[in-house]
Amino acid sequence: MTYAANANARYLDSRVQTASQPELQLMLLDGAIRFGRQAEQCWNDPAQRLECDHLLTRVIDVLEALVQGLALADSEVSKRLAEEYAFAFRQVALAQLNHEHAPLAAALQLLDFERETWRIACDRLKAETSATPVAPLAAAPFSGASLSLQV
Repeated sequence: MTYAANANARYLDSRVQTASQPELQLMLLDGAIRFGRQAEQCWNDPAQRLECDHLLTRVIDVLEALVQGLALADSEVSKRLAEEYAFAFRQVALAQLNHEHAPLAAALQLLDFERETWRIACDRLKAETSATPVAPLAAAPFSGASLSLQV
């Protein structure tokens, strides 16, 4: 692994480790969309068919992770999101199986919408956390008395 690749891997690991849940969702959606767009670029090139299938498999893997992440959620919003991700999953699988572009385009349109929604949520979360004033720590009054250590 080159130095640049190693540095990028460390950066990504650090980013994932420190990301909030909405930021992780956004990162997963970014990856799925990026792989889907790359698949579109090589879609009509027969010499690139294997690469296209590999990219579609990566999109499917990300969508599977998104669906599984919501599988145990009880809220109506989570259930709706899981259904939308499952729909996108089925569309990409259909596109890969039949080598039809229309289902892929439908899935990417949905993922673009979801990505924008999560971007807005992340922006709002950052604004709320940066706007929340942090109270200074209350200092204990110093009486000048000596401290004793118990051993």
